[in-house]
Amino acid sequence: MNEQTNTIQPIDRGAQSPRRGLLLRALIRAYVRVRIWMIQLRAPGLRFGCRPRVDFSRVRFNTWPGEIIFGNDCGVYDGQIEGVLHVGDNVNLISPCRIGGSSLYKVTIGSGTWVAPNAYIVPTTHAYKRRDLTISQQGTKGGDIIIGEDCWIGINVVISPGVTIGKGAVIGANSVVTKDIPEYAIAVGAPAKVIGCRE
Repeated sequence: MNEQTNTIQPIDRGAQSPRRGLLLRALIRAYVRVRIWMIQLRAPGLRFGCRPRVDFSRVRFNTWPGEIIFGNDCGVYDGQIEGVLHVGDNVNLISPCRIGGSSLYKVTIGSGTWVAPNAYIVPTTHAYKRRDLTISQQGTKGGDIIIGEDCWIGINVVISPGVTIGKGAVIGANSVVTKDIPEYAIAVGAPAKVIGCRE
C-alpha cells in the first residue's frame, strides 16, 4: 500500500527578492519622474535624462534665468541649482552645492564629473574697482564656466567666473580657482596652482 504524503515546499525567498528589487526600483523611478514633472510646472526650463537621482526635499531648482539640462544617470543631492546650466551624463553633485545663477553666462559640466559638498560655481561676481561708486551701484561681471569631463571638484571649492577646467583635472579641497586649469592637472590652493598631473 502506497502512502501519499503531502509535503509543504519551502518558499524560495531568493527567487522573490529580485522581483521585489525590480519593482522597488520601478516605483522609485516613477516617483522621481512625477516629482520632476511637478517641478517642471513651476520651472519649465528644467530637463533630466534617464535614471535621475534627486533628493527633492533638499534641492532647490530655479530656472528663471534660463534652462537647466541634465544628462543621463545624474545625481543631485542637495543645494541650489539655477541659471543656465548644461550637465553631461553620470555627473554627481554632492550636498550641498551652489551652481549657476545667471541668465547671461552658462555653466557647463562634462560627463563623469563629481562635485564635492559646498562647491560654489557661479559665473557672475560683483564689480568693485571704481571708487566713485559704491559696490552695490557697480553691478556684476562674469563669464562662462566650463568644467571638462571626468573632473573631481573637491570640498569647499570656489570656481570664479570665466574659468575653464580641462578634462580629467582634480581640484583639491578649499581651493579658489581663478585661472584656467589644463587637462589632467592637479591644482590646489587659494588661488589654485597646478602642483602635478594625473598619471
